[in-house]
Formats: sequence, C-alpha cells, structure tokens
Amino acid sequence: MNHAPLESRVSTRNARAAIADREDHPDDAHLSAYNAAFSELGLRFRWDRATLDLLKEFNGELARITAYIERYHSHLHRAYDADFLAQLILHRKTQYYSEFGAAASE
Repeated sequence: MNHAPLESRVSTRNARAAIADREDHPDDAHLSAYNAAFSELGLRFRWDRATLDLLKEFNGELARITAYIERYHSHLHRAYDADFLAQLILHRKTQYYSEFGAAASE
C-alpha cells in the first residue's frame, strides 16, 4: 500500500485530461478525486453524479463515504473499521482534489 499501482497513475492522468477537456460541472473534480482515491486504495467503487446526488442527504464527506460503504459494501466492515476507512478515502480524495485543481490552473 506504500506505492500507488500503475492503474492509479493512469486514472489520475485520465481524470486530469477529462477535467481540462470539458466544461466543468461543480462536482466533476470531486468525482474524479474520489474515483482516483478508490482506485489507488484498491476499492472497486466508482461514483458518478447520480451517486453523489444520492449521498447529498448526508452532511459532510465523511458521512457520505460511511453511508455509501454501509449501504453498498457493508462486507468491508469485517476487515476495516468504518471510521478508519472513511478517513483514509477522504484523505486520499483531498490530495487528489488538490492535485487536480493545481493541474487545471496550469
């Protein structure tokens, strides 16, 4: 887990290109960052706008991530503490979001 898999790096480049190539929806950079984080962490989740819209009933990103895992991937609670996993995902998502923002402004 110390090294990002090649797939994650490719996903990062693709996400940056996608952000630069189209008119941005306010959630697109967040979705790209979430999906890059999921990929890097080996999680087979992929969020789209519809998923994010569904989760907006929860206040805050940690609550959204936790709710998603509880609803759709509850088996992960057998191996991971829910709070730990949600915080790990959010930490990586935040790092990717910062990278994408820096790349978009270049």
